[in-house]
Formats: sequence, structure tokens, C-alpha cells
Amino acid sequence: MDELTRQLEQAEVLGKLPEPVRAELAKLAIRREIPRGEFLCHQGYVWQNVLFVASGRMRWTMLSAGGHEHTLFVLEPPAVFWAHSLFDDEPMPASLAALKDSVAYVWQRDVILPILYRYPETLWEINRMLVRTMRRAREIIYGLAFHPVAGRIADILLKESNKDTATVERDWSLDELATMVASTPEVVCRVLHQFANDGLLGITRTRITLHDRESLERLVKMN
Repeated sequence: MDELTRQLEQAEVLGKLPEPVRAELAKLAIRREIPRGEFLCHQGYVWQNVLFVASGRMRWTMLSAGGHEHTLFVLEPPAVFWAHSLFDDEPMPASLAALKDSVAYVWQRDVILPILYRYPETLWEINRMLVRTMRRAREIIYGLAFHPVAGRIADILLKESNKDTATVERDWSLDELATMVASTPEVVCRVLHQFANDGLLGITRTRITLHDRESLERLVKMN
């Protein structure tokens, strides 16, 4: 619990609570180990919880009426996720699944709300966080509407890579990458191999190494 208390210090909103309160939250949290590919909550279900990602990566994925998945964003430590159902009692608009083996801590609404009510400033911080999320969603929607697939793939690779090593660990499959760029695995595969043939990157089973960041950045900007 001491380790979780320390981790919560870095968390958005919860990190602003006094240390004794974070320790209280640590004791009340439900620990979940989520294997890669497993869903923690499903689109269409009422899920009234707050989630803290302690390790691994979680993806927030929407299923279209036609049955196609699209990953809107990825949660990494020390991310805090505030379920939509927590606020309006309505079904979740998307699903949370593990992109890699993850450990998360969950608080049910009737557990965490009384604590937050004791610190009204945290409610303001939640509003600020929700506004940032809405702005982020707008950028995602804009990108899907106006950026061709190659530009979207280049953008993800640039964001995922370390500028010092220019390496992207392949934690995701072609299917998962396709959901991130609203395309199909076949198209994503063709684009990646075209990038490799053009000398922009190198591909192995476990990683992608960026050889020409400038060209990838131009692809993003020109779309």
C-alpha cells in the first residue's frame, strides 16, 4: 500500500490530495491484474468506477455500429480514468482493454465520492481534466477526418518512439494498430512495408526503428 500511495502522488487530480488521504485511497482500492487483450469494462455497460493505471498500458476503444474497433487513446502510468457512468449513470461509450499485461486499481463510486466531497478543489481539477479530454477527442476526430492513413501511422510512430533511440517497441499487433488509425490490418501492413522500402524505418518482430524522422514528420504535416 505504501508503494501505491507513492504512485498516486504522481496521478492527475488524486495526486493533489494530502498524503494521509492518498494512503486511505490505497487501502480502499481494488487491485486488478489485467492480461493483454482482456477487457476491464465494455461499451454499452454502466461502469461507475475510477481507475488508476499502475503498470502496463490500457486502450480506450470504441466499437462502431458496423462492428469496427477504433482505439481513441492509450492510458499509461500514472493515468487516472474517470468512467463516464460515474457522472451520469449512462452506459459507457467505449471499452477499456489491456494493450499489454497491466496492473490497475479501481475505486467504486460509493467509495471514492465521499472522499472527493471532502476536498472541493478536486472537483474543479476533475472539470479541468474533462475539458482537456474533450479537446483531445476533437484533435483525434479532426485527424481521422483529414489525415490519410500513412500520416496517421507516421504520427503514432513518432509519438511512440524515443527521440534518443528512435525505437518503438511493438507492444501492439497489426490489428491493434489498425484500430488506432481507423483502418484495416492489411492497409497498415502495406504502409509499414512501404515506409521500410523507402528507408524511413526498419521492422523486426519486436520493434520498429525510425531511420528518417524528418520524412515521417513531413508526412504528418502535409496531410
